[in-house]
Amino acid sequence: MPAPRRSAPAVLLAVAAAVAALGCGSGDPPARSDTSPSGAAPAQTAPPPSDLDVPAKVPRTATGPADRASVRVIRRWLAALDRGDVTRAAHFFALPSTFQNTGTPVLTIDTERERVAVNLSLTCGARAIGTGGAGRYTIVTFRLLERPGGDCGTGTGQTARGAILVGGGRIREWYRLPDRPGGEPDAPPAPSGPLA
Repeated sequence: MPAPRRSAPAVLLAVAAAVAALGCGSGDPPARSDTSPSGAAPAQTAPPPSDLDVPAKVPRTATGPADRASVRVIRRWLAALDRGDVTRAAHFFALPSTFQNTGTPVLTIDTERERVAVNLSLTCGARAIGTGGAGRYTIVTFRLLERPGGDCGTGTGQTARGAILVGGGRIREWYRLPDRPGGEPDAPPAPSGPLA
């Protein structure tokens, strides 16, 4: 089922509300892990389903290795965001594209203003510490960090997960996933492999 289309003001309001209400991190201290960096255990607890209603078509865990070209696009996007270059980061998102983060509905990003707003809403920078593939999606585990112009706050050092679909050198779909597969507090970390 295609994502519902939202008007530009609705997209901007949804993103602004999510930033105001939730920020980047859960507020929990980072969890200790005895696993390797590429398989680091998530530090946050999963948000309640009402805050994170990922569409059924989106995979929650990796089933194999990530596509190297997709990982390169994701890493370049993250590098721009980490530098605080939100405009450059925004240009890694296709027009149109789909975006959903904690506290937001599925949003269709149609304009330059919307894709900049979406990247501004990501108040933390991030490093990809694990990637895997699931069909056309790349499942990414991020380590959150401060970035210029952002305010990661208590999210700094914690982890988050996402499902990202890259096509034609651009991010076409971006979904925030529960921090642990299945959204269960004691579930094992997502399968992940070395970064490309």
